[in-house]
Amino acid sequence: VHRASLVNASLHSPELLEMLSLNMSGALIEYATRQTIDTVDYALGRPSASRGVSFFRDDSHSTFHHFVHRVIDKANVTVAVLLVALVYLDRAKSYLSIAIEEWAYERTFLGALILADKFCSDITLKNIHWAICSGVFDKRDIGLIEREFLSVLDYELTVQESDLLTHHDALAPHAHP
Repeated sequence: VHRASLVNASLHSPELLEMLSLNMSGALIEYATRQTIDTVDYALGRPSASRGVSFFRDDSHSTFHHFVHRVIDKANVTVAVLLVALVYLDRAKSYLSIAIEEWAYERTFLGALILADKFCSDITLKNIHWAICSGVFDKRDIGLIEREFLSVLDYELTVQESDLLTHHDALAPHAHP
């Protein structure tokens, strides 16, 4: 049985196992940052700003990237949980409605990550701990972020292998043989 699922590893595609073998590297964190920015920008009706060389020249993007890195590090997020969060970001993209732009990247990322962690793990952080990891939000904010993101996903948290594999091509260059 693979440690990231309850299914025998031989039943998973080699591509999925390759993704699960990724280290929590700067490239993976940058990818998660870019995916979140694309999702929020789409919800705000902006053209995608995360493409191209000038990505981290925007101070808000750079600050957000540091936020993502800090939360992943402090919460000890696994690659499997981050991959599920990426699936949730994909699902939310068409349905996300953002009324207040302030902290939109952070709220969206945390919503996807917290739900992914709670879906994947039997033992998970409490909202007070997520608040501490974020360094920005309090326990009540975290609860609201979680409920709002659940609503956006229409409470559909099930993830199929095919959902995860949509990120394979982008992440494959960072996998270790």
